[in-house]
Amino acid sequence: MDNLYQLSNNSSGDLRNSENGWQNAVIIIPVLLSASTLMVVVIIIWKSLRRKIKEERDNTNGPTAELEGDWALNAAAVYENMPGIRDPVLEKWELPDGWSIQNRVVMCTGHYGPITRACLRRPGVTSERQDVVLRELSENFSQGEAQDFIDLMKFHVQVCNHDNLVKMLWCQTGASPLCLILKAMNPGNLLRFLWQARKGDLASKEPMYKITEKHIYSMASQVVNGLEYLTGIHNLVHGFVAACNILIHEDMSIQLCGLGLAAAMHRTGTLPSRRSAQVPLKWKSPEGLTEGINTEKSDVWSFGILLYEMVTLGAPPYPGLDPSQVLPKLEKMYRMEQPEQCGDKLYEIMRSCWQWDASERPCFTEMIKLLHSHLNQADEHMLLTASDTLSQSDYMRLAGISL
Repeated sequence: MDNLYQLSNNSSGDLRNSENGWQNAVIIIPVLLSASTLMVVVIIIWKSLRRKIKEERDNTNGPTAELEGDWALNAAAVYENMPGIRDPVLEKWELPDGWSIQNRVVMCTGHYGPITRACLRRPGVTSERQDVVLRELSENFSQGEAQDFIDLMKFHVQVCNHDNLVKMLWCQTGASPLCLILKAMNPGNLLRFLWQARKGDLASKEPMYKITEKHIYSMASQVVNGLEYLTGIHNLVHGFVAACNILIHEDMSIQLCGLGLAAAMHRTGTLPSRRSAQVPLKWKSPEGLTEGINTEKSDVWSFGILLYEMVTLGAPPYPGLDPSQVLPKLEKMYRMEQPEQCGDKLYEIMRSCWQWDASERPCFTEMIKLLHSHLNQADEHMLLTASDTLSQSDYMRLAGISL
């Protein structure tokens, strides 16, 4: 009986314990689930707040973008060089206090802002003035654009130390607008100079417009000197060697401009693909057209096109072809014919630039030797002429280029 009582008592205790366990489980499990859910919600909110704080910080520091030369913002920039804060590299190039920029005349609008012609006056010396070209940063610039513009100034300081590259005289970073002050060349753009040389009446009045084949050799040699310097010293390519990117002075000295692609390559180590894609097709090498490749030998190909431009006094290349027809014709071994006033030696140099295989084209060091070897035999008496007039709209349409 005692055993039966004890068994009965134990069974009752187990039942009560079991019931208590279920009751505890019914209470504890929902509490744990609620706590877990709350913890997940807290983590999600915490991560969202962290992401929002990071985005706000990024927006404060400036937007980022894929590096594409002058066309995009500098993703790696530290945006501390805003107007009023001097950059140590540019400090000694800062326009001296008291110097004034006067007689601004807007020539065109560049990527960063207006490009103007002006003159510098030194304080206290009313008779001293210097003609300059200004590249200004527009008023509504972003922080990234300001940094890119300062990087462009640094490129001019660090790279453009050659007589045949456009020269920076001063810069302005301590006040608005940020400004790159370049040496002015007169008359300036080579392509427009060549168009002016087509006018016989002008050539009779201005000796510099009397262009002979020997002048072509002289100008071409200066262009090659600048390109060899870019390639040999700085391992850079120009990317768009054309008459519209050459400046000429009244003493017939030549300087390369249009250095945006080279500046981007100097900053990032590679040519920006999007910017390169905007180079007009008629100046591109076969490897540039088919694969987007740009090397020294690609610049050599374009230099051959420049020779054609010069000896024809600014005629558009491939005048009988639309830009889209150029590559199919080149693949069939078509090359532009020898211009009427072009000597055989000069045409041979052009053809050497237009070898389909880039490795068969001369390098710029070899090109300098070629040009010098033929310079003394070049015609220095017969003036180059062009029977037809060429309007800017016709040129743009035929060449597929925007000026």
